[in-house]
Amino acid sequence: MTKVIDAIRLRNYFSANNCFTIDGLETFNKLVTYGTGRIVGIPNLKIFKGANGGVVARGLQMSFSFKHGTKKTFVEDVVFSFDENKKISNVAFGLGHIAENDILCRNAPGWKDETRELLMEFMENYKTAYCLKRFDYISDIFADDAVIIVGNVVRRNSVPLENRKHLVSDEGNERILYNRYTKDHYLANLRRTFARNEFINIRFTNNDVQWLEKYDKEELYAIQIGQEYNSSRYADKGYLFLLIDMTDHNAPQIRIRTWQPNEVDMTKVYNAGDFYND
Repeated sequence: MTKVIDAIRLRNYFSANNCFTIDGLETFNKLVTYGTGRIVGIPNLKIFKGANGGVVARGLQMSFSFKHGTKKTFVEDVVFSFDENKKISNVAFGLGHIAENDILCRNAPGWKDETRELLMEFMENYKTAYCLKRFDYISDIFADDAVIIVGNVVRRNSVPLENRKHLVSDEGNERILYNRYTKDHYLANLRRTFARNEFINIRFTNNDVQWLEKYDKEELYAIQIGQEYNSSRYADKGYLFLLIDMTDHNAPQIRIRTWQPNEVDMTKVYNAGDFYND
């Protein structure tokens, strides 16, 4: 890690190439070109047990600045995962203390440390993939038949009459219109979003995780989490819901993804019961 930190400080990234696996180096190269990055403060590295028997280093904080168009700076905790050969196999942005504590300190009978580690790793990789525009990774983690629902705030008078049956919120002067996408349609939209934005950044806040233990042949987890989204062209806050199939620990799959804007009534935020209530 000392070699990697020195490479970042000196912007001599190639000098640390032999610290990484091929996949790890690819992600690291994307991260160091995410705006203008620099190390914040003095690294306080700590080593933890990671998912699937791996090792994780936490405690390196970096800022990433974007100076063209919409000027923004984001501060991220950078997480390094090591394989059995002590090579860095993955680099990710941390979830932030609130989201991390909600997962790691969750009072859930029957949960193993491995479960918490898997969920942490998955959500960190999910966040990082959108920030670093890792389109292929995102395509891989969505099931082919994934249910994808996106809500948008619209003004009451702007909603065409034929669409009003889809409205679920009627409070104030705003309504929320929901669209359901296939995986292919969602990914096509995402590819366009990646292309027209200089940067994308996602921050997670409080979350609630539910293990759907009654499905004994599958390992399913429902995550309801607050999300702050920033990009060079658009920003919003809302609620993200993911139904994740972790039956194969090496290849988790998103079966359901919904996003609802901050204006939604909290009684109408999606949860596992809206999809799995038999």
